Amino acid sequence: MSNGGASEEPTTVVEPNEFEKYNDNIDINSIPIYTRSQLSLYNGQDKSQLYVGIRGYIYDVTENSKSYGPGKSYHKLVGKDVSRLLGLNRLIPTGADNIDNQSSNNHNLQDTTWYTGDFNEKENEIVDKWIIFFRKRYRIVGVVVDHETGTHAVV
Repeated sequence: MSNGGASEEPTTVVEPNEFEKYNDNIDINSIPIYTRSQLSLYNGQDKSQLYVGIRGYIYDVTENSKSYGPGKSYHKLVGKDVSRLLGLNRLIPTGADNIDNQSSNNHNLQDTTWYTGDFNEKENEIVDKWIIFFRKRYRIVGVVVDHETGTHAVV
């Protein structure tokens, strides 16, 4: 049967890399829980590790300190969940500089770096693409919660 002259191209299956394999096998119930204020310490200064959160998952970007380390171009993304910033293509929130350490009840959610509840389809797709990017390059090391007391929060 003819398909109008178009030939089918073979599909290439790309094997997942070590980060993808690791991240695909994470047991969400066994990884550490961080509060927003705890996550803020993983900035390469207060603690030596560099962590970036996206949609609640925390990625260890320490291996890429030349981009995420103190004084580097992406350091503004370190120590917080940056879902909102990525979806809006910003490096800093429009509101207060350190608003992420406050509870969501104390401020306008649109001024945070993490809130995406008001995103349109395009903005959500942008965040989803960033998640794919990070999952291929960095290990998930925890999850971030909005409240300041977790069941087994990291200290």
